[in-house]
Amino acid sequence: MSESAAATAPDRIELRGLRVHGNHGVFEFEKREGQDFVIDVTLHTSVARAAATDDLTETIHYGELAEDVAGIVENTTFDLIETLAETIADHCLNLCDHVEVVVHKPSAPIRRTFNDVSVSVERRRAAANGTDRSAGRSEAHLNLGANLGDARDTLDQAVEALERHPEISVEKRSSLYRTAPWGGVDQNDFLNLGLIVNTTLNAAELLAVAQGIEVACGRTRELRWGPRTLDIDLIRFGAGDDELVSDTDRLTLPHPRAHERAFVLAPWAELDAGVTVLTPQGRRPIGELLDDLDDQEVTRIT
Repeated sequence: MSESAAATAPDRIELRGLRVHGNHGVFEFEKREGQDFVIDVTLHTSVARAAATDDLTETIHYGELAEDVAGIVENTTFDLIETLAETIADHCLNLCDHVEVVVHKPSAPIRRTFNDVSVSVERRRAAANGTDRSAGRSEAHLNLGANLGDARDTLDQAVEALERHPEISVEKRSSLYRTAPWGGVDQNDFLNLGLIVNTTLNAAELLAVAQGIEVACGRTRELRWGPRTLDIDLIRFGAGDDELVSDTDRLTLPHPRAHERAFVLAPWAELDAGVTVLTPQGRRPIGELLDDLDDQEVTRIT
């Protein structure tokens, strides 16, 4: 359907009052404890063909839509509900040309008595950030680690959460590795694994998803290099000539210490033995880097 047709189409599919627990807000306690958000989505799309054929495949499956939207709320973390609304709208533009999204924050930290706080966005495909998001995908490498609680189960849950996100697909998963802790803090050994994912998110958005999953698993950041329920590091975004190089307060890529850490390199080498890693001395084969780190204890256990 053309944009002009979508703009005038009388048909709508509406999902209203979807209540999902998420970790969004500018305050640390909001990200740590989370709260309920209520989402309304209106998709402007013709249902004429589905009505004529009585065929579910000819329309938008609102059950799948609900799960996709819930996954975005649960598996990301943003300071602003404006960003959350934009992200939901961006996903919905893969389903139709014209969408309205309202994000309600009924438990917003406001001292005055109020009924609701909400942000509404309306987007059309041609106007969504100036691009069609579905056109480009990027490969990224993630390293996951945990050493508190049932670390193996936590890592499984984290991988499943990434896979559920509508803009992320997990392409490869490494074995588990038992690794000695980094940074001189007295603590239990870690379990680590590597992932190669494919995503339509940009690097900052992918990092935000990872941090949201960390928070959902109880991650706090009181002690640098200390014990943690879950740690998800974005190691590399893009591949070959498309690899992203970034050095900002929010995002440094490739990961500045990956080449020094056997617990990152060993799972990565299992996934892609021929990869070269960007280091301060230039690109080096991952096998050579691992040979240089043979004093670091890393044991493949599965």
